[in-house]
Amino acid sequence: MKYRVLALTAFLMAPALSVAGERQLSGAEIETLLPTAVVLGEGTRQTFSAAGATTYTVNGRDTYGTWRIDKGQYCSQWPPARDWSCYTVLRADADRLIWVAPNGHRTLNTITDKK
Repeated sequence: MKYRVLALTAFLMAPALSVAGERQLSGAEIETLLPTAVVLGEGTRQTFSAAGATTYTVNGRDTYGTWRIDKGQYCSQWPPARDWSCYTVLRADADRLIWVAPNGHRTLNTITDKK
Protein backbone atom coordinates (compact mmCIF):
# COMPACT_ATOMS: atom_id res chain seq x y z
CA MET A 1 0.00 0.00 0.00
CA LYS A 2 2.80 2.39 0.94
CA TYR A 3 4.44 1.96 -2.48
CA ARG A 4 1.15 2.50 -4.31
CA VAL A 5 0.63 5.78 -2.48
CA LEU A 6 4.20 6.86 -3.29
CA ALA A 7 3.78 5.94 -6.95
CA LEU A 8 0.45 7.75 -7.17
CA THR A 9 1.90 10.81 -5.44
CA ALA A 10 4.88 10.89 -7.82
CA PHE A 11 2.54 10.54 -10.81
CA LEU A 12 0.28 13.35 -9.65
CA MET A 13 3.17 15.66 -8.85
CA ALA A 14 4.86 15.17 -12.24
CA PRO A 15 3.78 17.92 -14.64
CA ALA A 16 1.58 16.66 -17.45
CA LEU A 17 3.45 18.47 -20.18
CA SER A 18 2.67 16.45 -23.24
CA VAL A 19 0.44 13.82 -24.72
CA ALA A 20 0.73 11.77 -27.87
CA GLY A 21 1.74 13.89 -30.84
CA GLU A 22 3.17 16.69 -28.70
CA ARG A 23 6.88 17.39 -28.33
CA GLN A 24 8.58 19.82 -26.00
CA LEU A 25 10.70 22.36 -27.87
CA SER A 26 14.20 23.17 -26.69
CA GLY A 27 15.21 26.75 -26.01
CA ALA A 28 17.20 26.82 -29.25
CA GLU A 29 14.18 25.56 -31.22
CA ILE A 30 11.92 28.22 -29.68
CA GLU A 31 14.49 30.92 -30.38
CA THR A 32 14.71 29.85 -34.03
CA LEU A 33 10.98 29.39 -34.59
CA LEU A 34 9.35 32.45 -33.04
CA PRO A 35 10.94 35.22 -35.16
CA THR A 36 9.73 33.40 -38.29
CA ALA A 37 6.13 32.88 -37.13
CA VAL A 38 2.86 34.60 -36.36
CA VAL A 39 1.07 32.92 -33.46
CA LEU A 40 -2.72 33.04 -33.56
CA GLY A 41 -5.16 32.31 -30.74
CA GLU A 42 -8.84 32.98 -30.13
CA GLY A 43 -9.01 36.58 -31.30
CA THR A 44 -5.29 37.12 -30.65
CA ARG A 45 -2.15 37.53 -32.75
CA GLN A 46 1.45 37.61 -31.56
CA THR A 47 4.70 38.30 -33.38
CA PHE A 48 8.28 38.06 -32.17
CA SER A 49 11.50 39.72 -33.30
CA ALA A 50 14.89 38.05 -33.20
CA ALA A 51 16.04 40.98 -31.02
CA GLY A 52 13.54 40.06 -28.28
CA ALA A 53 10.57 42.35 -28.93
CA THR A 54 7.05 40.92 -29.08
CA THR A 55 3.70 42.40 -30.07
CA TYR A 56 0.46 40.88 -28.78
CA THR A 57 -2.76 41.99 -30.46
CA VAL A 58 -6.19 41.34 -28.96
CA ASN A 59 -9.40 42.98 -30.16
CA GLY A 60 -7.36 45.25 -32.44
CA ARG A 61 -5.23 46.64 -29.58
CA ASP A 62 -1.48 46.11 -29.57
CA THR A 63 0.59 45.60 -26.45
CA TYR A 64 4.37 45.52 -26.59
CA GLY A 65 6.64 43.33 -24.53
CA THR A 66 9.96 41.58 -24.44
CA TRP A 67 10.78 37.89 -24.74
CA ARG A 68 13.79 35.68 -24.09
CA ILE A 69 14.73 32.06 -23.53
CA ASP A 70 15.66 31.07 -19.97
CA LYS A 71 16.50 27.51 -18.96
CA GLY A 72 14.88 26.15 -22.11
CA GLN A 73 11.61 28.02 -21.61
CA TYR A 74 9.95 30.95 -23.36
CA CYS A 75 9.79 33.93 -20.98
CA SER A 76 8.01 37.24 -21.53
CA GLN A 77 7.70 40.57 -19.75
CA TRP A 78 4.90 43.06 -20.35
CA PRO A 79 5.40 46.62 -19.05
CA PRO A 80 4.64 48.14 -16.70
CA ALA A 81 5.19 44.79 -14.94
CA ARG A 82 8.80 44.01 -14.15
CA ASP A 83 8.33 40.29 -13.56
CA TRP A 84 9.05 37.70 -16.22
CA SER A 85 6.60 34.84 -16.85
CA CYS A 86 8.05 31.63 -18.25
CA TYR A 87 6.37 28.79 -20.15
CA THR A 88 7.29 25.39 -21.48
CA VAL A 89 6.52 25.29 -25.22
CA LEU A 90 5.17 22.20 -26.93
CA ARG A 91 4.78 21.61 -30.65
CA ALA A 92 1.78 19.61 -31.79
CA ASP A 93 1.46 18.80 -35.47
CA ALA A 94 3.10 21.20 -37.90
CA ASP A 95 1.01 24.24 -37.01
CA ARG A 96 0.19 24.14 -33.31
CA LEU A 97 2.01 25.49 -30.28
CA ILE A 98 1.00 24.85 -26.70
CA TRP A 99 2.24 27.19 -23.97
CA VAL A 100 2.32 25.44 -20.58
CA ALA A 101 2.31 27.73 -17.55
CA PRO A 102 4.01 26.73 -14.28
CA ASN A 103 0.58 25.85 -12.84
CA GLY A 104 -0.04 23.46 -15.76
CA HIS A 105 -2.53 25.69 -17.63
CA ARG A 106 -2.21 25.06 -21.36
CA THR A 107 -2.87 27.63 -24.09
CA LEU A 108 -3.22 26.32 -27.63
CA ASN A 109 -2.22 28.53 -30.57
CA THR A 110 -1.85 28.07 -34.31
CA ILE A 111 1.38 29.17 -35.97
CA THR A 112 1.75 30.51 -39.48
CA ASP A 113 4.76 31.80 -41.39
CA LYS A 114 5.38 35.54 -41.23
CA LYS A 115 4.31 37.16 -44.46
